[in-house]
Amino acid sequence: MPTTPPRWWRSALRRTAIVAGQLFVLLVVVFVLSLLLPGDAADVQSNDMLGASQQQAARELMGLDVSPVRRFLDWLAHALTGDLGTSYAGGERVTTLIAEPFLVTGAMAALTLVVLVPVAGAVGFAAGLRPGSRRDRLITTASIGLDSIPDFVLAVLLVTYVAVRLQLFPATFLGVDTDTVLSRPEYLVLPLLVMVVRVGAPLVRLVRAGVIDVCAQPYIEQARRLGAGRISVLLRHIAPNALGPAIQELGRTGDGLLSGVLIVEAVFVMPGIASELIGAIGNRDDPVILAIVAVTGVCAIAINLVIDLIGRRLTPRAEGR
Repeated sequence: MPTTPPRWWRSALRRTAIVAGQLFVLLVVVFVLSLLLPGDAADVQSNDMLGASQQQAARELMGLDVSPVRRFLDWLAHALTGDLGTSYAGGERVTTLIAEPFLVTGAMAALTLVVLVPVAGAVGFAAGLRPGSRRDRLITTASIGLDSIPDFVLAVLLVTYVAVRLQLFPATFLGVDTDTVLSRPEYLVLPLLVMVVRVGAPLVRLVRAGVIDVCAQPYIEQARRLGAGRISVLLRHIAPNALGPAIQELGRTGDGLLSGVLIVEAVFVMPGIASELIGAIGNRDDPVILAIVAVTGVCAIAINLVIDLIGRRLTPRAEGR
């Protein structure tokens, strides 16, 4: 007799199907917007010395002589097999072209999560364990204030005062290659600080609220009456129940994390995927633009699913929804 898949598995499949449909719509919208830009790749790369016949030959070489609908469907069909096409600008395989920029962006996003989760958790617990105290008021005020500052404004302020005036860290990545970025951590300090503040400020308040709510539950007081130590109560009862909603919220901000990385890359001129995307838009390089949007969307789907499943495991009552 066939077994029924668990509810979390069916929920994951349903959510994957929905987000895949959203990704398809996003690709269509991005492609249509790219068509609205003045000129095409042949116009951008051609100069005034080329005649009409030569420009037409360039369009045929790039595959721009067919209808936009056919170009999009052909690209999508090849992308589903892992072939993201060839760049109009340089003739390189798109997969090779975006590999290094995505390595920088992925390293930045992963490093942000590694720092963000323990820091936001510890600060949120510090505030929630003593609600109404001076420490709690200070943390809450700081998180609200930092959350109200746009990430690009915070980045500019850090560059102005920390990098330029105090000269503590590099202000920009201009002239820096990927190997230097990955081998010299001082280049990543200011971008990492912006990202942690951007995502961490609301997360701190959510952890704080979860801790306060769990500490008010009768089973916490009962555990203390039965002689459970402070550390045991904190690790076995408070932390799992307080962190579940926070981790689910982190999943909902996964898209914001990726978009925040792109904004920070643009401000600090990091050799990541944001710089590659800006260059592709300038060159009207549709295969590169679509590939970056597709890969970023798949990464967002994966991050959201993983974090959502972790949150469901930490919050068992969500299984029945």
